[in-house]
Order: sequence, then C-alpha cells, then structure tokens
Amino acid sequence: MAPEHTGPSDILRRIRWPLRLTWWGMLAERLTRAFWPLWSLLFVVLAALMLGLQDEFATEWVWGAGALALLAALWTGYRGLRAFRWPSRDGALARLDGTLKGNPIQAAFDTQAIGARDAASLAVWRAHQDRMRARLAQARAAQPDLRVSDADPFALRYVALLALSVAILFGSIMRVQSVTSMGAGGPELAQGPSWEGWMQPPAYTRQPS
Repeated sequence: MAPEHTGPSDILRRIRWPLRLTWWGMLAERLTRAFWPLWSLLFVVLAALMLGLQDEFATEWVWGAGALALLAALWTGYRGLRAFRWPSRDGALARLDGTLKGNPIQAAFDTQAIGARDAASLAVWRAHQDRMRARLAQARAAQPDLRVSDADPFALRYVALLALSVAILFGSIMRVQSVTSMGAGGPELAQGPSWEGWMQPPAYTRQPS
C-alpha cells in the first residue's frame, strides 16, 4: 500500500524551524548589507566621544563635527532604507531548498502533469515523491552570508569596530556626557579613570607590599 501523501501545510510544518532560521538569516544579511555604513559611522562617533576628543577642541569645532555626523547618519540611514527589502517566505524556501540535494522542497510541492491515470506512471511518481519528502528530514537552516567586502573594499567597517574597541578599553562611557556642556572639562574629567594595584612579594623577602 502506498504511503499517504500530505499537503503543502504538512510540508511547511516539517521544515518549520529550518525555514524560520533561514528567513532570519536572510534578514540579517539584508540588514547588514543595507546599514553597515550607518552602524560604522555610529561606532566612530561613539568611540570619539568615549575617548573624550570633544574636550580637546573648541565648541565651534565640536558643533561642526556633530552637524556633519548627523547629516552623514541621515544620508546613510536613508540609503539603507532604500536598499533594504524584507525577505519573503518564497525566497527563504528557495534558499533552503538549494541546500538540499535534488531540491526536494520544490519536488514535494509539484504535481504530476501527465500520466496521472496510468497506474505504472502513478507508482513511479509516488516513489519519487516519497524519496523527495524523506529528504526533508535533512533540512538544516542555510548559513547567512554577512560579507560586505564588495561594498566596502577598504574595510572601513573594521576600522570603525577597531576604534570602538580601543574606546572601550581605554576610554569611558562617562566621558560622553561632557558633550552636553561643550566645555573643556574639569580636572576630574581630564583625569579620567585611574588604576591602582598592589604587589605582594614572597614572604621570605620580608618586603612590604
């Protein structure tokens, strides 16, 4: 007796999680490709503020740099919104299907075009469908491609990430608030974070800490 063939809803239920993860991966791809200039710019601005560069320049220069940064953020955000497109379920299905041998998802949705009234032809078609549907158990989420090297040949996004990493290590998030006063900063602010440590010599040296 031939196994019962289920409909499209059952097929989608069997690949629900791989399909969902593939869709989220495609969303991450499109967000990264559309908005990498914006978050790179925000990283650079945040790094500069955390390092206290605003305290080293006159107020007019800080205002000017802030205006340029705001215009650049608006422009990169606008371009990102124009380039961004929400991924579709059909696109995610095609991406997931391409990771499987023989495109079993598409095959599972196919219907027999000719020979439906011929018993031998129908048996061959059902065997093919059974084979393709069995492969659905092997479905795994497609890996997202987050590379944007073609759009960023000079790796500016990594420069921005490096600047933020340096600011996290050697700067302070508390220095960002000094931009509201637009002043040169007080003695406490100029001093920045301090580090204090002690070393305990071995007991046989009888040396103080």
